[in-house]
Amino acid sequence: RVDYERIQAVGPDRAASEWLLRCGALVRYRGYQKWQQDYNGLPTGPLGKYKIEAINATDSCIMYRGFDYLDGLEHVTEITLQKCIYIQDECLQRLSETKNLQKSLLQLKIISCGNVTDKGIIALHKLTNLEYLYLSDLPGIREKKTTVRVLQQALPNLELELDLE
Repeated sequence: RVDYERIQAVGPDRAASEWLLRCGALVRYRGYQKWQQDYNGLPTGPLGKYKIEAINATDSCIMYRGFDYLDGLEHVTEITLQKCIYIQDECLQRLSETKNLQKSLLQLKIISCGNVTDKGIIALHKLTNLEYLYLSDLPGIREKKTTVRVLQQALPNLELELDLE
């Protein structure tokens, strides 16, 4: 369940960090090289000092229910979804409809997420600033050529890298 009071109290980046780390994901803050993986080691300091720039959700249990935490994030440029068993088409659709991510997200990698289908990948067309999309080991992708064509028409500047069989 999303704790909207917590988002109000500590700000969107801190609340999203807490959710992501509890789910087993990593976050990297703007201006820092190191990935934050320890919930208890979350940086403290003035509210709003630490802005999430990158999310690595490899092997995490993030799911649609928590995606409201992403709404307030304004600086996320890259997201990796790898081996996320709860990520399905609705999650990618939700990601694509998140206004701030439409502006900031430049790189997205979706790897070994078995519940993702063509419908979810096509939904990403609303991420108008996306520069790089990597898709690998997605058995739910059945119409590869059509899906690629739709994405490339919608996002002509997108570099699309595929490792799908």
